[in-house]
Order: sequence, then C-alpha cells, then structure tokens
Amino acid sequence: MANTYKNTMNLPQTDFPMRGNLPASEPKRLEKWEQEHIYEQVLEKNKDGKPFVLHDGPPYANGPIHIGHAFNKVLKDFVNKSHAQRGYFTPYVPGWDCHGQPIEHMVEVTLGPDKMKETPQPELRRLCREWATKYVGIQRDGFKRLGVNADWDHPYLTYIPNFEAGNVEIFRDMYLKGQVYRGRKPIHWCKKCHTALAEAEIEYSDEVSPSVYVKFKLDAMPGIFEAAGATGDAYVLIWTTTPWTLPANAAVCLMPDADYVMVQVDGSNVIFAKELVGEVAEIAGWEDYSLVCGQDGQPVVLKGKELCGLTYTCPIRQDLKGKIIYGDHVTLDSGTGCVHTAPGHGQDDYLVGLQFDIPILMPVDDNGVLTEDAGPFAGLDTDDANPVIIDWLREQGTLVAARKISHSYPHCWRCHEPVIFRATDQWFVSMEENGLRGKAMDAIERDVTFYPGWAVNRIGSMVSDRPD
Repeated sequence: MANTYKNTMNLPQTDFPMRGNLPASEPKRLEKWEQEHIYEQVLEKNKDGKPFVLHDGPPYANGPIHIGHAFNKVLKDFVNKSHAQRGYFTPYVPGWDCHGQPIEHMVEVTLGPDKMKETPQPELRRLCREWATKYVGIQRDGFKRLGVNADWDHPYLTYIPNFEAGNVEIFRDMYLKGQVYRGRKPIHWCKKCHTALAEAEIEYSDEVSPSVYVKFKLDAMPGIFEAAGATGDAYVLIWTTTPWTLPANAAVCLMPDADYVMVQVDGSNVIFAKELVGEVAEIAGWEDYSLVCGQDGQPVVLKGKELCGLTYTCPIRQDLKGKIIYGDHVTLDSGTGCVHTAPGHGQDDYLVGLQFDIPILMPVDDNGVLTEDAGPFAGLDTDDANPVIIDWLREQGTLVAARKISHSYPHCWRCHEPVIFRATDQWFVSMEENGLRGKAMDAIERDVTFYPGWAVNRIGSMVSDRPD
C-alpha cells in the first residue's frame, strides 16, 4: 500500500542522503575542505579587504581538548568566518602556551610524586617539552575535527626560541625604562604543589576553621577613655579565622566611620565595634560587662578613623609594635569590627598596608612551615600551628573566645587541598613609571571597541584601580 501512494506523489529527485550519518560524513567533509585549502582560498579571495585579526589567547598544551576548549575555539571561528563572509581579510594564527604548572602537573601525575622529586631539572624540562609537543598535535587535531579554520601549519608556540627571545627583548626595554621592579606581594600559594595560583586556578569549597577572638594590648590607655575614668591596661579585640597568620600581624584595621566603644569585663578594658557588643558578649559568655561612659551617662564613642595611629604590642612577636589603621574593606557583618592585619597574608591586608606603610612580614616558607621569625611556633605546619597557637594564647590570657566555623575557602584546582596566602618575591611592572597607566586607560577608552559595551568596565577597573 505504501509503495502505491509513493508512486502517486511528486517527490524531488536528489542524491542528498536521507540520513546525516555524521560520524562518517563529517570527517569526509573536513578532509575535502583541507584538500581544497578552504582557509587559504578565503584569504586569497579577501586579500584586498579590510583586515580583521583575532589574536588567539592560547590554551595550555597539557591534555586533550575538553568542552571549554571547544566552546572557546568555536566562538572564535564563528567570529572569523562571519567577518570573512563580509569580505574582511581574516588571517588566524592559533597558538599554545607550552610553559607552566599545568604541564608540569601532568608530568608529575605520570611520574608519581616520589619519582618527580628525584628527577633532575634538565630531565624534567625535557619531559615537559615532550608533553607539550605531544598535546599541541593532539589538540590541533581536535580543533580541526571541530571544523575550525586556521593556519594550523604555522602556529605560535611559547617554547619556540624566537618567541622567547621576543619576550626577553620586551622585558629588557621595560627594565631599561625603569618600569620593572622586584617586590613582595601576597598570592594564593599551594604548599603541596609548591606553586603560586592565579584566581582562575582557585576552586572554593567549605572548610572548617577556628574562629578566635584575641585581645592585643595597647601601649597606652586612649585619653578619652582615661578621662571617663577607665584605668589599667587597654586592649583592642580582634577576630580571625587564621590563627597561624598571627605571627605576621603588623596592624589592626578598623571600619573608618563605625562607632567603637570600650567594654569593661573580667578586669580588662577592650575596644571594639559598638554594634557587635551583644554578639561578642554572647560568644564569649560574658555574664557581666559594662561600657565606659562619660559624665552624661552615655557610652564614650569614637569613630574608627579617630583611633588610627594608636600602637600596641604584637600578639606573637612581642618584640614588635603594631599600629591601628582603618580601611573600607572592614565590615560589621561578623567578628569585632577590628581586623587582624598581616599584609603578607591577604590581598586586602596588603592594599591597606601599602596605604599606611605597614611592613610585610612573612614567617612561612614554600612548604607552608613557620620559620624562625614565627618565634615559639617555628617548624610547625600552618594547619598544625592553629591549635598550638590557640592554646598558647589561652595560657597568655589574651584569648577571649574560640570556636569552630564552616565557611567557603579557596582550594588548589590540582590537588584540591586548601591554599594559603603568602607574600613572595615577584617581578612587577610599574603602571605609573613613564605614564603606563594613563596610556593604557587612554587606549581602553579611546582606541578599543568592546562587545558587549559593558565589558570595558572589567579591564578598565583593573587598570585604573590596582596599585603597582
């Protein structure tokens, strides 16, 4: 019956297959494009057109392509092909990043950690280069399989001598212009992988950490509280979830316009944010406490910035003096409104430390072990140091409260272990020397068109706001 109806219908006559059969037909189509040199023919056709050059941000040559690679390269291919169809001259040179920890990490996974430690540096470099070379080829085949048109026979590879020489020449020119200097800055550091991590290499997951409230002894009773009748020693009450960073303490940061009061409890005079008195009292288990008041019976209140400049004895390194400062990153969401500040162990601490000329102390080595500069805690791993430091503070009589909290914490994407913040010696490019910041902002605002338009805000804020 079906054949009878078929003979009565006016069906088109075509050799186009009824089924896509993509596993077989796509490789044939890609092979045909390659044999016909489609990429080169399109360039030749549009050779007199307006150039449109998309610079390829290179992937690491550390493994086969994944969905992220595919998404990135296919989007770029859409952009190039759409411009080519409009007559633009669209040369596209793909590239690969052949250096760095991602490649070394894969070599380590292959060798195993024990053999990795025994492998001499020249041999390790050779293995990394071979790994990168292998996966440049594998990834290139994968991108071709996606139908991406490019100059695949002449990619740029970061380990090619002339590419490396170009980097050295640029660095030399910047150095001679005084734009390059060496300094210290805190970065995410994986003590297991022994490497710095970029923000993009960080993953976040919940971690249980200690939450401690510690009083730091001020060098003198602030005059306004003394005039109100406060006597004896005065303290500032800080809160931190990283007791292991206390050996690097150099300042206490307050919220500039928040109200701060002095609480008298258990024979101590402690200063912290007025708004958090009730919360802290509950955590500390204070059953009887009072605020220092003036003659009018109202609590004596000072703004955070009015306390700036007071000094105190550092909690661990008691041979050092710290300073009370203030910063916009301090909030009253939790804690005491008095933030323990160690510029060597955090980005906010580092930035506010630059503003107030606070020293960068770094008593932690590459292995995450406290050094001799950590005083009595030298030789302890940062994780092991937490309970030891808490017990020591309790013995000193400066621990007001301690408990456990669960919070989001940065982890290494490779080993999935928690990372630490630690200052390391690094090379920096000065954005101020020779007006580099101004020139960069001028280019961003005048010479570059961003799609979508709001994308300019991201790079603009990075260039305009970040210190050297």
